[in-house]
Amino acid sequence: MLSAHIDIDLTRFEAKLTSAQRRDLPKAEALALNWLAYDGMRDVRAKMKVVFDRPTARAIRGIVYDKASERNPVSAVVVGGSGRKGGLPAAAYLGPEIHGGMRRHKSFEEQLIGRGLMARNQVAVPADRTPLDRYGNMTQGFLNRVMRDLRIDYRGAGSTRVASGSKRRKRRAKPNQFFVPEGRSDLFPGVWFSGRTEREFYPVILFVRMTSYSERLKLNEIVADLVRQKKDRTFRRAFKKVFPKT
Repeated sequence: MLSAHIDIDLTRFEAKLTSAQRRDLPKAEALALNWLAYDGMRDVRAKMKVVFDRPTARAIRGIVYDKASERNPVSAVVVGGSGRKGGLPAAAYLGPEIHGGMRRHKSFEEQLIGRGLMARNQVAVPADRTPLDRYGNMTQGFLNRVMRDLRIDYRGAGSTRVASGSKRRKRRAKPNQFFVPEGRSDLFPGVWFSGRTEREFYPVILFVRMTSYSERLKLNEIVADLVRQKKDRTFRRAFKKVFPKT
């Protein structure tokens, strides 16, 4: 799990405390750590909107925080979340953006690779005429139709199994309009659309060589800067909340 941990050195505060205050100090410490982690989470989420092009709400929600306790005085801003509906957890696709390196293949890419249609060192990117959602990603309905035409049992949201081989279903099925040209050096590698006329022949998904990501979302740096700026006043606020009469 990707995370930025937060702790506070309270040595200089302890010297000024009474024995009763020192006994309950872990309460104030845990409270301050949780406030810092929450603020750190908000800062990282805000930074995502600056360094990424239209990050999805799911990606932003993937930044969460772990709470500290009196027994465990460490909080953290965490890249968490779980992959739903066959999707990847946030750590899988945000990891390369945080530490650099290669991104993991998406579910439909893994299935293309498994069928031998795309190489392991390639990724699938939209072409000029590909339908995109408001975040700049290929729409799920479009991917469902492409994978259906390629006879791949894709489990994306809203998809169904590929048509069976029954004669009844074959009579009702539309001709395949999306295909991957194999052995065609004159066509760019990818998924192409073939319609009824020559004008209706163009690429919709391009297979391009995978490249390494540079670090863009500096998780630890963002959290460390916030802690450095706010830790003293945040602890003082937490201390007053635990010891209101001081």
